[in-house]
Amino acid sequence: MRSLFTVESEAQLCAYQAAAARLRPRLEAYVRFLQAEYAVQALPRAIVWTGREAATALLSDIPVPAYTNEYRVMFCPDPAVWRDIWLSQLEGLEESAAVREIRAYYGTAVDDDRLLSILGHELAHHIAVFPDFDDDDARESGVWFEEGMVEYIGRRYFLSEAAFAAESRINRLLVELLESRYGGHPLEDFGAKTYEGDYASIFFEYWRSFLAVDELVRRFGGVHEVLLSYRRWLDEDRGGQTLEEWFALQPET
Repeated sequence: MRSLFTVESEAQLCAYQAAAARLRPRLEAYVRFLQAEYAVQALPRAIVWTGREAATALLSDIPVPAYTNEYRVMFCPDPAVWRDIWLSQLEGLEESAAVREIRAYYGTAVDDDRLLSILGHELAHHIAVFPDFDDDDARESGVWFEEGMVEYIGRRYFLSEAAFAAESRINRLLVELLESRYGGHPLEDFGAKTYEGDYASIFFEYWRSFLAVDELVRRFGGVHEVLLSYRRWLDEDRGGQTLEEWFALQPET
């Protein structure tokens, strides 16, 4: 994949070029991992290293500055941007031990490993088992599973065991804190309308999807075993069940 840069200043260009050069060797190793483990063949042609405003307001209206299609991955490599986005999940929450823990965590957790796990998430969307990007009908159901699974794969590759566990704990705390505000609906509701909310509501869906996949991987014994079951659900024309029902996940109450 080629690197392209959409920047608004010479300083931004220098910073993003340095980030791309620093991250690329590990990213290329990850691509080889996806090809070997998940038979990934078709990847985007380029990574566009870009600022938050360009990614979310000038080139798209997608509010999160990391997304992909068959042509390119858009990605903001600025740790301060991601720190700001993730800390915004705490807006409106009463001060508590959990809120203080989350705030302290995001103050230090946005390192190269976490940036790479975001890129790993985007590239894992290109695993062949998932519906094609241009197949709108196929992509209308089971979105939560794809988003949760690619988050899991990216994290498992780039994060240490300790970092993976720490990130999972923070996600669980956030889901618990935000459940009364954003919960009460099935995982299957994850879709285009998810991105119409604020960052807290958007990432609430990502985190609970990731946690559901984490549960499935532990239940089935591995990622490949979960993907095989997902493949059967697709092949059986969904078996008259939602994917959440297929996996017998505890429904929201």
